[in-house]
Amino acid sequence: MPELPEVEVVRRYLEGECLGATITMVKVHDRGILDGIGPRSFSSGIRGRRISSIKRHGKQLFLELGGESMNVHLGMTGDLLVLGQGEPSPRHARLSMHLSDGRSLIYDDPRKFGSIGLCASMEAFVNSHRLGPDALLVAPEEFASRTGRSGRAIKSVLLDQHFIAGIGNLYADEVLFQMRVHPTQPADRLPDGRLLDMGRCAARVLQASIDIATDFDLLPNGYLLRSRKEGEECPRQNGRLRSMKVGGRTSYYCPKCQRPP
Repeated sequence: MPELPEVEVVRRYLEGECLGATITMVKVHDRGILDGIGPRSFSSGIRGRRISSIKRHGKQLFLELGGESMNVHLGMTGDLLVLGQGEPSPRHARLSMHLSDGRSLIYDDPRKFGSIGLCASMEAFVNSHRLGPDALLVAPEEFASRTGRSGRAIKSVLLDQHFIAGIGNLYADEVLFQMRVHPTQPADRLPDGRLLDMGRCAARVLQASIDIATDFDLLPNGYLLRSRKEGEECPRQNGRLRSMKVGGRTSYYCPKCQRPP
């Protein structure tokens, strides 16, 4: 599932490709991807609008359209592609937006877990959905105060978008591995200093993935994401990785580096 780094890579791609373009025509190929709005209202709401900026908060992407915003959640397999004039649309195109320069902005999603809607602004969406601060931008002190107030397993807290927005299953495992913290460790039993360090670590991990366009093979050798599988060698060569369920999600960890609480 796209997490903060993957969405940020898409944001930067779109910013370089279609910032300033005007949406001239809209075709909704699958109304099931629309969130809280019908095809006709959605199309009339964005047609003729100029893409003035492209923003991101956590895993959510926002195309600002001059007084209105298109919010995009990529789900597990969603992607936004800019195609040249005459280029065929991908097989699983759910939405096509023709641009003023003759190209098209396509929302492609094989498994249809993503969604697209309209909102007043990114800030309004964040407030209405009670999303926490962006994991890449949040100050370590706020990260510590938010995560440390919960008695749940730290893995579950990191995944809760109401605490911190943008960290998903993959990057939560990486942060905990880098911090040598077991996934089931209760968050409120971690010292404030450890939580401060975890906030800094989360930002480093996310930025590192953005810098290499989320190609995990290019990450440093000490990263779990390079070989995040049951039975693989620990990146620190401390034995084999194991997996377990935490809050219904599969977690990968090193039992020697990350001692249970």
